[in-house]
Amino acid sequence: MLVELVMTPIFVLLGWIVEMLPDMSHIDPLAGQDISGFLQILAYGFYVFPFSLFLAFIANVTFWLTAQMGWAIIEWAYKKLPGVN
Repeated sequence: MLVELVMTPIFVLLGWIVEMLPDMSHIDPLAGQDISGFLQILAYGFYVFPFSLFLAFIANVTFWLTAQMGWAIIEWAYKKLPGVN
């Protein structure tokens, strides 16, 4: 109960911050929306880092996050078995 008392203001603050983020669900880039500003900012990054390096970075991060999540699910499943620590 004491932990809940301490954590409630933190969760309220985090919830408020998340609510301040804009709702982007109505934007459909295929419906004629202008995303050229985003692409221009992305192009600046490609001047510094080549596209192949960017793809390798994204693939590496995706692989390790997926592997970590997969292991967490496996660990959760085998810890549910009785007698296994």
